[in-house]
Amino acid sequence: MGNLKPAYRIDRDYYYNYDQGPFFEGEFVESLPKSPVEIFGGIIDYPIGVPAGLLLNGRWVELYAKLGFCLLVYKTVRSRPHPCHPFPNCLFVKADMFDPERIPEVITVSDSPYPDEKRVTITNSFGMPSASPEEWQEDMERTKARLPEGAMLVGSGVGTYEGTSWELVRDFVRVASMLREVGVAAIELNFSCPNVGKGEGAIYRDPEFSAEILAAVRKAVRDVPLVVKIGLLLGRELEEFVSKCAFFLEGISGLNSIQMRVVDEFGRPALGEGRERSGVCGWALGRCSEVFVRQLAELKERLKADFSILACGGVVDRESFLRLKEAGADVVMSCTGAMFNPYLAKEVRSLG
Repeated sequence: MGNLKPAYRIDRDYYYNYDQGPFFEGEFVESLPKSPVEIFGGIIDYPIGVPAGLLLNGRWVELYAKLGFCLLVYKTVRSRPHPCHPFPNCLFVKADMFDPERIPEVITVSDSPYPDEKRVTITNSFGMPSASPEEWQEDMERTKARLPEGAMLVGSGVGTYEGTSWELVRDFVRVASMLREVGVAAIELNFSCPNVGKGEGAIYRDPEFSAEILAAVRKAVRDVPLVVKIGLLLGRELEEFVSKCAFFLEGISGLNSIQMRVVDEFGRPALGEGRERSGVCGWALGRCSEVFVRQLAELKERLKADFSILACGGVVDRESFLRLKEAGADVVMSCTGAMFNPYLAKEVRSLG
């Protein structure tokens, strides 16, 4: 991997990273420039954060808080223990910047970062694993108490599909209520995961069902700010989602990784049989996320909606951070970029 020293070891499985990580041997900066932002009833020091995905547990959250990331989303949890997909869970892929109107159907893995170490794109395949509620609730409470002033913890949750839509709604309410007990600053509902084959993976594509879940959760969690994480929607599809769902929300987070068929050099499933499709994330999503955020910001203004835009996708350097900020993001988040460059927040903030 050349000069890359990622905090997450992609050559090891999820459980190794959960138990032993994060892997960081650098130095911390005591003081970084501030540009305070009011969000979810509090104030963070700078509009940069890490979305659900990278922060596997409290140790990861605390590390990235020390590194200057201010809005920290604990990896998506469930109302019951849930296993991770088998190893491998992350692979480099060969990807140029995607055109949001022509997303490729198939992408090929690479032995090293492509096209270079500063523009990393990967496929990830975890399947939204989760520790038991007892474990993650205790860990979140402990982590929340350790965060520095100017940093904020958001809890991300997903319902577990059991065969009927009614049961899925009920489980979303259950996990959101558990997150409320922890006292997180906001609750994110993950409506988009390209690595699960059941009903919880693409809820955002059904605006009416999304609104049904949000209404039920809003009733249960009452005054806790509510965020939804979605995948790539553009044009009329995005407008329909916002029109039906914005009333229940204090935030929309997106975009999540994009599902594609991922193959090796011989055209075989790179992650193994039964896992032909997986999420692709990192630098190559930059143009998609910029268009998505710009359209979302325009809809927010036109519909006179009141929610924060938490933008992610393709944020690997200061320039990509600024593009999403200028497109209308209230907070810009980085997962793959922050994973391979833990100093990303320092680099963004050091320039004012």
